[in-house]
Amino acid sequence: IDRRLIRDRISKIKKQLEQVTRTRELHRKVRRDTPYPVIALVGYTNAGKSTLFNKLTGASVLSMDKLFATLDPTMRTMSLPGGGKAILSDTVGFVSDLPTQLIAAFRATLEEVLEADILLHIRDIAHPDTLAQKNDVENVLRGLFKSDQLPDHLIEVLNKIDMLDEDKYQNLQAGNAMAVSAITGEGVDKLLATIETEMSRRFYTQTAFTLKVEDGKSLAWLHAHGQVMTQEVDGDFVTVTVQMSDENISRFGRIQHVAQD
Repeated sequence: IDRRLIRDRISKIKKQLEQVTRTRELHRKVRRDTPYPVIALVGYTNAGKSTLFNKLTGASVLSMDKLFATLDPTMRTMSLPGGGKAILSDTVGFVSDLPTQLIAAFRATLEEVLEADILLHIRDIAHPDTLAQKNDVENVLRGLFKSDQLPDHLIEVLNKIDMLDEDKYQNLQAGNAMAVSAITGEGVDKLLATIETEMSRRFYTQTAFTLKVEDGKSLAWLHAHGQVMTQEVDGDFVTVTVQMSDENISRFGRIQHVAQD
């Protein structure tokens, strides 16, 4: 009876995981049609990824000290200081020596990492084994990307600085990493600015469009999909300098072409 119950349970979980895979593919298809870059949170289990996700997006995602608390990664839109937007994806926590069967089971989650435009490696800097956890996560990432080098779009985030004692807090050497507290919000503004800078460097182009003054619809579109740097009116025309993704620049060109036709 026990064996039959276990088999039934395994069968049920496999069906749930298949549904997760189908759901993630649908979400990725929708996401590919959006104009925003995707940022994925990765890290050891209980590093505070879901808590930081909630802080950055204002969402309410399950956050607890529990292995694989986040099975189906949640995605939300987040706003950046300059007015830009991105999609933030919370992923399952990594562990050391993850069995092959579990890697297969969580493939749907790990695929989010491979497709992300920016990765945030969230570390529990207050954990006594934080360096070992860092190595475990980096080894998983190298395996995922099939490379000896870590991806160049990875930003390291030292979380839980609020849990450090005074001496460790004062002596914290972050280097190129970002030191934050997802609980108190300390360092989050600086993290957002760093994300925005990296996104601008990697994904955005500054360009100028000249529109008729009365073309409020096109002007509103530029404000909604990019960061307007300058806006100068000259007679019946307005020249708008905007920073946008190449995809949005192409989309705006198509919209203008259709409007002219």
